[in-house]
Order: sequence, then structure tokens, then C-alpha cells
Amino acid sequence: MDSQQMMETSIVTGGMGTVLFYLYTKSDTETEVAVLGYLACSFLMILLHQAAPLFHVNPVKKTEGIYRSINSQGLWSSFLIPTICVLGNFITKTDDKIDSSLLFVLLTLTLTLVHYNPSNASQIAGALLLLWLKEIFKQQGSSSIQLCVFNSIMFYSTLSKLPQKFPMSFSYGESIIVLQSTLLIVTQFLFRTSILQENEEEINTVSDHAMIKIAMLAILGVFLASVLLHLIREYTSKLKFYIVYSLVIGVFLIFGLPRQNPIVILVEYFSGNLIRFYLVTWYGSLTAITVMYMLLHSKQTSVSTATRKFFHVIIVAVYIPGLLLDPTFLTTASLLAFCVMCVIETLRHMDVQPFGRLIEEKYKLFLDKQDEGPLALTPIYLIFGLSLPLWMSFIFRIPVSDISVYAGVISVGIGDAVASVIGSKIGRVKWPGSSKTVEGSLASLVSQIVTLYCLQYTGKVESSWTFITLIAVTITTVLEAVTTQIDNLVLPLFLYTILLLNML
Repeated sequence: MDSQQMMETSIVTGGMGTVLFYLYTKSDTETEVAVLGYLACSFLMILLHQAAPLFHVNPVKKTEGIYRSINSQGLWSSFLIPTICVLGNFITKTDDKIDSSLLFVLLTLTLTLVHYNPSNASQIAGALLLLWLKEIFKQQGSSSIQLCVFNSIMFYSTLSKLPQKFPMSFSYGESIIVLQSTLLIVTQFLFRTSILQENEEEINTVSDHAMIKIAMLAILGVFLASVLLHLIREYTSKLKFYIVYSLVIGVFLIFGLPRQNPIVILVEYFSGNLIRFYLVTWYGSLTAITVMYMLLHSKQTSVSTATRKFFHVIIVAVYIPGLLLDPTFLTTASLLAFCVMCVIETLRHMDVQPFGRLIEEKYKLFLDKQDEGPLALTPIYLIFGLSLPLWMSFIFRIPVSDISVYAGVISVGIGDAVASVIGSKIGRVKWPGSSKTVEGSLASLVSQIVTLYCLQYTGKVESSWTFITLIAVTITTVLEAVTTQIDNLVLPLFLYTILLLNML
């Protein structure tokens, strides 16, 4: 048996099993019990498929050349986003109803199992699982059902097309997380916050919320433009690239915010707020340092682990001041930064001149060995992983002063960076079946505990020192050592899931 897979499966089982048990003790309505029943049964089936290769059973079709060449395809990752959504619903519940977005992410578990193992037994089990959600379906209106069905069709159809379009770029679990989170965030920002359906008074109000809307609409424009450009890739030129991006993003902004002038919003957004001016200046300085750092090392043929982890230091210097001083501004800034990273990757991947080749030359030195396919995803995942806890907290209206919002900073920005640097320098004892070292993991755990203490010392972070928090960072540290999934993506979500228990 593969000891690394066994440890990964054991850690995930312990962490997620604890979450499910804790949720069970807090459930007090029929709807919550139904959701937990569905979640628990789905998790058991996911674990069976996750553990099947350990017993030399391969329940799925061959995936060589489609997914990343790793021992475990990380099916357990599909459980993270649905669990976070259930936790968010438990924390902020106002009634006994479940919205369509939560229903959709729950359905992705059944869709994933049927897609992963398209046998008659899996299809029958999937149909039986849906019986748990029968009463929840009855609560939904026709528009909610239509939206849920549309998202489910998009999820299932794209689940096969995404890795085929970009082979070796994703593991199975990573592709699921990307699709779940993308469709969830789009649905929540556009429909739950009613960006396109607000009344006239709200549209004329310049606020923090308006800037988040603009950033989200820009992201939607980038996604649509990128998809469109990939569909017409053989006809794509430099001129067409800029025309398509400008038109699509412009249309989204014009029709998404028809009565608001983005320039006026921007001016009023910063007027009288010195903290935001300081943060913009600070972020600009960090950007300049990053560019200079890349140029300084661009002539080298290879770089060390410590050199690559410099970007983790930069990202921590971005997120901690933002979370402590102005989380709403950081939400907007991170959405826009994610948008920019997607544009940069599209320029690189499609070799749009004059920037495509230049970006490729600067990127190739700093890419991780996990970037096996045509897409360079680890830099995007770094921003995405650190931002997801903040974005999910915004969606579920979880206080940004809670330690859970710092899950990405603690696990990836601090823990993963320290583990890699210390492990590569002085690490000697390796974890079973893994290239990671025990020394690196111990240094990671200590650094995360020190970070928790420092955050508590600021007086602006709640729940820093609890038993749940210490257990969460400990098992996340061990997971970092044994998982074959991309750390930047799965570790923040795993830690965030467990830290949310502090709020129940």
C-alpha cells in the first residue's frame, strides 16, 4: 500500500469526520439534519473511492495524460467547498431554508461520484443520495431550481472538458474545486447580492459594495473573454485579443452598473480614507519589488526553493495589513489581482505578442514542478487560495475579524513557505512516502503558532487561541507534508473548514 496516500486519507478522514460530528451536535432542524445526512453519506462514498487504489482496486477509467501524474487524484478535495457552504449556512442561518447555491454545491458531490465512477452501482447510489435532499428541493422556487439545474449541467459538462482542454494541468480534485468555487462565487455575487437587479436608490449609492461589484463584473468579463478567445484561438491575433477583452469587460460593466460612473466611484472610494491610500502605496511598492526581483533572477538557469518562496513573503505582506486594517478594500483588491493574474496567464498561454513571450521567459524560472500542463496555475492558486477564505466570509457574512479569514495566510503564506525553506536547508527525516521532511513540518507548525500569537496580540483577531485552532493548524501541517494536491489551493480550504467550527 502507498503510505503517503494512507496518511493523506487518514488525516482528511479525521478532520472532516470531526467537522461532521460537530455539525451534528449543532443541528436542530429537519433541514439541517437532512443536509448532514446527505453530507455524511457522500463523504463515506468519497472515502471509499479515495481509498480504493490503496487496495489495488481501480474503479475509474484510465486518466493517464489527462490529469496530473500523481499517486492520488485527491477526490477528497471535492468535499471542501460543500462543507464550507454548510458551515456558513449553520453560522449565519436566519430560517430553515437552504438557498439554491448551497443546494448546487451539495449536488456536485453526487455528480462527482457518478462522473468519477460511472458504474450502475454509483448511479443507483447517487439517486438514493438525492432522496436526502427531497424536502430541500420542495423549498425552492422555480427560478432557484432552474439556476441550480443550469449550474449542475455546467459543472458536469465542464468536469470532463476542462482537463481535456488543458491536460496535465489539474488533478481530479483540483478541477472539482476550481469548478465548484467559480460557479459558486459567480452565483453568489450576481444573484444573492442581486448586483444586476438592485433598485435605483442602491445603484446610485457609492459604497464599498459597489467597488466589489465592479471587481466581480470585471472577473466575469475576463472569464467570458478568455473562453471566447480559446474557442477562436486559431484565429486569434494581438488585435483581436485586446478587442475581445475590451468589449466583453466593457459590456459587463456598462450593463451591470448602468447608472454608476466607475471613475466617480473610484474617487469617492478613496476620498477621506488615508488607510486606503497607505495600502495602495504599500501594495504598489511590493509590486515594484516583485518585478525587480524577477528581473534580477531572470538571467539564471534555475532558482532555489527559498528564492521561489519569496513570493509567499510578498503575498503575506499584502494580506496581513489588508486584513487587519481594511478587509473590505482587500476583498476588492484581491478580486482585481486575481483578474489581472488570469489576463497575464491568458497572454502567456496564447502567446499574444509582445507580452506572451516575455511573460513566458520570466515565469519559467519560478514555476513549480506541479505545473505539468500548459497552464501555469500555481501563481494563480497562490492568490486564489489566500483569497477564498475572505471571499467566502463575504458571501456568508462571517465577521472578518475571525481567525478563519486568515486560513490562507497561516497555512500557505506562512506554514508552507517555512516548511519548504527549512525542509530544503536542514531537513533529513522524510515523511513516509513523501519528499517532505519532518523538520520542515515542525518549523511550519511553530511558525504558524507564532503567527497566531502575533495576530492575537494585535487585538483585532478573534478565536486565535482555542483548542480547535491549535488542532486545525496541526493536522493541516501534516496534510501539507503528505498531500499530492497543490498546497496553494487545498490547504487554505482545509484549514478554513476546521477553523469555522470556532463560530458554531
